[in-house]
Amino acid sequence: MVTLIISDIFGHTANLDAFANELSDEVVICSPYRVKQSVRQKTEGEIYEQFKNTIGHDGYMAKVEKAIGTHQPDLIIAFSAGAVAAWRAIANMPHTLPNKLIGFYPGQIRNYLHVQPKCFVDLLFPHQESHFELTPVINTLKKMSWVNCTRTRYNHGFMNALSNQFNKYAYLHYTHFCEQQIVTLQQTLDQEQIEVD
Repeated sequence: MVTLIISDIFGHTANLDAFANELSDEVVICSPYRVKQSVRQKTEGEIYEQFKNTIGHDGYMAKVEKAIGTHQPDLIIAFSAGAVAAWRAIANMPHTLPNKLIGFYPGQIRNYLHVQPKCFVDLLFPHQESHFELTPVINTLKKMSWVNCTRTRYNHGFMNALSNQFNKYAYLHYTHFCEQQIVTLQQTLDQEQIEVD
């Protein structure tokens, strides 16, 4: 089973490697940047500007779409801009779809509420977003088939140790949640294979 992790604007970091190492089976990381990112030396605002100037949201969506086609993951775990890129890519792809997407704090999804996912999706939102009201976005998404929305009590960035909003307890809880999703999905895939044989 392949899990594709799609990073936020911080990219492929040692912290993301640590998260990937907590998960079982094969894990591949997709980042908006060509090289692994070093220790954080910029503000989050500077990192966002770097993201916009390097690849942007449309470029990242295209890169994610290519990664999905190449690695054919069973599960995608994506964060922030990566979660929105995955949301858009999955809706855009005619085939080689994952079984599930887990998207953490996908704020920009508010601009893509017309997109219909083609697989099961769990969206984990922060308690609030500073730039927009979450409630109407969540209410719209909850009406879609295959979409489950959870509003957590944590802030945007709670899974990323490089974020000012990192929360150790949320990280531990949702890392366990992701591992449980992998185990459950693997059991389902194994059962489907037995039924085919």
